[in-house]
Amino acid sequence: MGWPESPLVGLDFETTGVDPLFDLPVQLALVWCDGRGDLRCNSFLVDPEREVPEGAFAVHGISTARARAEGRSLEATAHYLHRHLGRAAAEGIPVVAMNASFDVTIAECLFARAGLPSLEWRAVIDPLVIDRRVDRYRKGKRRLENLCETYGVNLAGAHDAAHDAAAALHLARRIGRAWPEVAVIEPEELTRLQSGWHREWAVDFHAWCLREGREGLSENDYLWPARCPLRAAQESESRMMSMSSSPERGFTTARRMAVLP
Repeated sequence: MGWPESPLVGLDFETTGVDPLFDLPVQLALVWCDGRGDLRCNSFLVDPEREVPEGAFAVHGISTARARAEGRSLEATAHYLHRHLGRAAAEGIPVVAMNASFDVTIAECLFARAGLPSLEWRAVIDPLVIDRRVDRYRKGKRRLENLCETYGVNLAGAHDAAHDAAAALHLARRIGRAWPEVAVIEPEELTRLQSGWHREWAVDFHAWCLREGREGLSENDYLWPARCPLRAAQESESRMMSMSSSPERGFTTARRMAVLP
């Protein structure tokens, strides 16, 4: 059966921008899947306590005025998210997030600002990272809407956190079914594998950027599922770096053979 047929929780943010170490949420969604495909959604607006730039508003349509009037505070959002994701972790429910290094980093920065401890993120399913690995030579973009089209997932209302989180859940399950060698990997081991897959992709992409005369990736961009968030001094950045320092961390021969073309 594997993780695609087990309970999952989708995580998605709409934010003030595209830098997860600086930008803040304006909308949060947690979408719970019972394993049969039935979904339960918890979504609300968030007051980022700063102006929502015009560029961000053009993407998700959430204005500064609306976020201030209808949104929960950043602290309340952090506590809500920490409580529910902590419960999911305790129950062994994997978190599904499309391009998880963005959403997980947003979450971790929220926790840091609220004085909450970091979560361990032992079980994370990222459709982007998995698809880039198992179908690496397929041409074309790999944004959420592109992958939904590739795998036959309906995406209604893109750039709404609830719709995007639900689509990512359906997408993860479709990818798992399409690539059964991935579906049989236990979520914690798959999380370790994805960390290495992401780093290998980042190395190749950085080299491509340099060949094209473009700016390469930063050191934080090699990390998955969380880039280096703002942490209290006692939470060493070096510890987080070491968790993702080796692309082969957590690989077994059987699992490497199963997922490599």
